[in-house]
Amino acid sequence: MCSEGEGGEELEVRRYAMALLHEFFRHKGPTLDVSDHRLLLQSIFRHLHRKILDKWPGSGLAMDLVMMVASPQRLYAARGGKGGLFIYRAEEATALFEGGADMKNLLGGPSGEKAETAEAPLQAGDVVVLCNPAVAGVIGSRDIAVILRRARDPGKASLFLSAIAERKGAEGVLAALVWEVPNYQGAALLTGEAPPPGEEAREEGGEPAAEPGEEIPEEEHAEKAKKQWLSKWRRHREED
Repeated sequence: MCSEGEGGEELEVRRYAMALLHEFFRHKGPTLDVSDHRLLLQSIFRHLHRKILDKWPGSGLAMDLVMMVASPQRLYAARGGKGGLFIYRAEEATALFEGGADMKNLLGGPSGEKAETAEAPLQAGDVVVLCNPAVAGVIGSRDIAVILRRARDPGKASLFLSAIAERKGAEGVLAALVWEVPNYQGAALLTGEAPPPGEEAREEGGEPAAEPGEEIPEEEHAEKAKKQWLSKWRRHREED
């Protein structure tokens, strides 16, 4: 999630940074086979820093950027600037970054190595919200919790986010990414497809469905998954 450039050199820098990121992840593919995700994100920030300063030396430009990579079990994030990142679970929201970091960390500093990093466990049903600086400047954890209690659908949640941010005085382009962690195990049981590697059977709440060595009949797994999905579907219908 990047700050918005209004035009001229600022807009060129942001487009260039996004092009570099797209090329990196296109080359890496959908799976990041790395041992240290925090180090990976810091390396990406350093790479952006070097490439941008090579192209615009001595410009003194700064850019907000918050970035995350995630699996169904864990999220890793890095930030330079004032973007926001929240995780919503059990009707409560938590901010992974507090306040605003120095925008110079990404582009204007001597090395670009001071990106803030964070990580957090994830489980099926969690909702992750990334906000650009305009939204993050006025929206906090309490606001995110209120919004997602009323609207879990990403489209509706985005509308609520925009409305509340505007009411609180946010100006400029308002942008947010709302992502619900998928239940791959439940989907696999219902469709008969294999879940992603490493995705263990879990009950609602994120706990393993069985102790190591304990076998549970496939029919029981499927029945539990169906009940969870039906319950979730009913909740969405009631909210609509």
